Amino acid sequence: MGKFCCCNCIFSCVCACIFQILCVIIVIFGILFLAIWLIWRPNKVYFHVSDASLAKFDFSPSTNTLDYDLNLNFEIRNSNEKIGVKYELIEAKSNFHQKKFATTNFALFSQDSKNTTILHQEIKGLSDVQFGDREKSDYENEKKNGAFNIYTMFNVHMRLKSGWITTGKIKFVVGCGLKVPLKSDNTSPSTFQRTNCMVFPSWAS
Repeated sequence: MGKFCCCNCIFSCVCACIFQILCVIIVIFGILFLAIWLIWRPNKVYFHVSDASLAKFDFSPSTNTLDYDLNLNFEIRNSNEKIGVKYELIEAKSNFHQKKFATTNFALFSQDSKNTTILHQEIKGLSDVQFGDREKSDYENEKKNGAFNIYTMFNVHMRLKSGWITTGKIKFVVGCGLKVPLKSDNTSPSTFQRTNCMVFPSWAS
């Protein structure tokens, strides 16, 4: 009986030691993760649309189709001093008054620290859209004014790199509310205003 109690006591001590060691390891990794995150947090990467224009934005009520030709200059600024960025997905989804009409992927690239990259993309095609009376009215009014309100969201997947260390995949969404001028041969187009974009948690892919 005494031998059994002794063995049970040893087993309990071993379990307690293992538990304490695991707790110390978890705390150390938690501190390291927090320190790395505070250094590498992605709010030090900024997103803007520096230029945008529409060569075509024609809606046909009879067929419910939208013929569009949108040009975007998407500007990404990595302001970190010692951290590079590797982009693994930049997907743009463009909407007119919450009606999606285009999805496209930008070319992937890696970005050095203290670097600004401008990505140019022509987004064009013919899309089926279901505009209600309100969207049709908005379309006609904005067409008369020579500029359309287009909200573009960028689904971004990236990794941060510093030396031999690379983070796991970081996913988020960049939202840009754009007032895009329509180019015309008859009238001079309005000037696009450089637009700051906002970062949100990622949507489900």
